[in-house]
Amino acid sequence: MFKSLLEATPWPAKPGSRTALGPFHGCAEARCIAELARPGELLLVVTADTSSALALERELPFFLGESTAILAFPDWETLPYDNFSPHQDIISERLETLYRLPSLAAGILIVPIPTLMHRLAPVDYIAGSSLVLEPGQTLELDSFRRSLDRNGYRHVDTVYEHGEFALRGALLDIFPMGSELPFRVDLLDDEVDTLRTFDPETQRTVSKVDAINLLPAREYPLNAAAISRFQLNWYDAFEVDHDACPTYTEVSAGRSPGGCEYYLPLFFEHCATLFDYLPPQTPIVAIGDHYQAAQRFWDEANSRYTEYGIDPRRPLLPPRRCFTPVEELYQLLGACPVLELRRSSDAPVHVASPSQPLPDLGSSGSRQTPADRLQHFISQHPGPILLCAESAGRREILLESLAAHGLAPEEVAGWQQFLASGLRFAITTAPLDRGMYFGPGLPTLICESQLFGDRVAQRRRRRKLDDSATQNVFRDINELREGSPWSISSTASVVIWACRPCTSTAPTMNS
Repeated sequence: MFKSLLEATPWPAKPGSRTALGPFHGCAEARCIAELARPGELLLVVTADTSSALALERELPFFLGESTAILAFPDWETLPYDNFSPHQDIISERLETLYRLPSLAAGILIVPIPTLMHRLAPVDYIAGSSLVLEPGQTLELDSFRRSLDRNGYRHVDTVYEHGEFALRGALLDIFPMGSELPFRVDLLDDEVDTLRTFDPETQRTVSKVDAINLLPAREYPLNAAAISRFQLNWYDAFEVDHDACPTYTEVSAGRSPGGCEYYLPLFFEHCATLFDYLPPQTPIVAIGDHYQAAQRFWDEANSRYTEYGIDPRRPLLPPRRCFTPVEELYQLLGACPVLELRRSSDAPVHVASPSQPLPDLGSSGSRQTPADRLQHFISQHPGPILLCAESAGRREILLESLAAHGLAPEEVAGWQQFLASGLRFAITTAPLDRGMYFGPGLPTLICESQLFGDRVAQRRRRRKLDDSATQNVFRDINELREGSPWSISSTASVVIWACRPCTSTAPTMNS
């Protein structure tokens, strides 16, 4: 679809060249990026915001399959200078991406432009703080435990989350950053005997593995040398009563206070940007109004610095030390070949895209069912049509509804199989919210959200909220800590009363 246009587009002909292609509607930009992916080359995709990055992360596998590596570098999801830290799962994904990038020969990296503006740890910190465990390797437990402490891992009774480890006799449980599952290390004296993954919910073994790659638990170090460097840089940066600053005293004690990520430059002699992790002159695809998004983030960082930087107990580093200024960022972008995919039909472009606005299949106040509206569109559209359901269950519901109207789409595995099949009408499953239309006679992708409005996306968001609501349900009595949030699930049959000692009679289990 886009190959002839891309061949005529001078990209990526040379560093600093910039070409605009558009307009794009729906998920057409994801298909364009899929056709841009080349063997042996890393492609950086810069979006204007996190929602666009997440949409691409869902859509690209649908057009690419599993042959191309797709990495995401997520945002911290905190506002500039917040005094709480990002979730451990976010840090885990960021560290895994940073670890893989220097050795990644090909693939697609997706990053929102505000995230691209953050200063990062140097490349050698991630590589130098990583450790590989293998069966037969000698492991001195006390030394290894101190190493985990220095790299930010938390010693707990039971391992549930990233960045935690537990020691029980000859068993070491650890949940490394960047790993989907925690690991259980069986020790025979001072030697690693076996390595197994386990389910953090049930604590049961899943499978054996050959090696474990341990990444640091944070994006900054907390060893003695790093703490000393932090203190010296703190003295140079701030003229305050250092002992009255919780951040300074906590880091000096070897602990990581909330919001410490915004003091990351104090832990290193020099910070890096994401470009330092990428090959020189990496080709870039920019989507949406990225310049305005970068300017808004820079303005927000300066505004929050002015508003919150007046507290002498929590002095803040200037935005230029924590983030890359807009002019500096675009100098870095200008050293690479850039292809801009524009969404607005009013924006000037060098090459016109065949993408067209999606057909209106909504109810628009009519009494027609979604199947009626789809049947009418099929009768008017001479080209092949692929219908995309969110899940296998939703696909079966759609098939029953379509069968009542005499429509029987063939089931296909995905986009590539659909194109190769030559089918007139087919159905597949994928977590897509946006369709794709190129005009009469050309392949069209229709998603559930076009037929049912926003209900599909809302259902997915509600499911995420339901999942997150269980995060505060305690799974082990050892997890209970004074002051920690907790809740009891609706299926709980036992209530445990925790009371401070007092003169009154404590409630009993029968109360």
